[in-house]
Amino acid sequence: MKIYVDAFSGEEIVSDSFNIEEKFEGAIGEVQSQDIVKGAVNVDVGAGGHFGGKNEDEEDGGVDDQAQKVNNIIDAFKYAETQFTKADYVTYFKSYAKKVKAYLEANKPNRVASFQKGAGEFIKWISANFNDLQFYCPESYDMENHIVIGYYKEGQAAPTFVYILDGLKEVKM
Repeated sequence: MKIYVDAFSGEEIVSDSFNIEEKFEGAIGEVQSQDIVKGAVNVDVGAGGHFGGKNEDEEDGGVDDQAQKVNNIIDAFKYAETQFTKADYVTYFKSYAKKVKAYLEANKPNRVASFQKGAGEFIKWISANFNDLQFYCPESYDMENHIVIGYYKEGQAAPTFVYILDGLKEVKM
């Protein structure tokens, strides 16, 4: 398995267990998330109350779990929603894009031109769709590094998350 971490903070952002679709010259990646039910798993191994299960004559037994509907990516990577105005996001993105460009110049010089072109197309897409976007910080709530964007594609019940791929490093687990 591969984990993609922020190239600057080392914080886990996403993994290859989710299908990442490249966009904007490969500078950006999208992942469709899912809402899942977490907790409240009732497993009957056929032994009644011997292992904490419910006997036929008991009304309740076993563990009192509560089912909770969560988003699989938000839950796995502990994203926290945050807010931006359009002007604030553009300011953030310009600063972050400069850091990514410097990182690419030092580590992946063949990606610089594609990143710059893709980043330009991406910020136009952001501006056009800004009112439909949600913004997420990683678990540390570090606002200086990778901010994840979420939006709902037509017909989808869970958000699609958007990542700046050139700002991530691949770590094999």
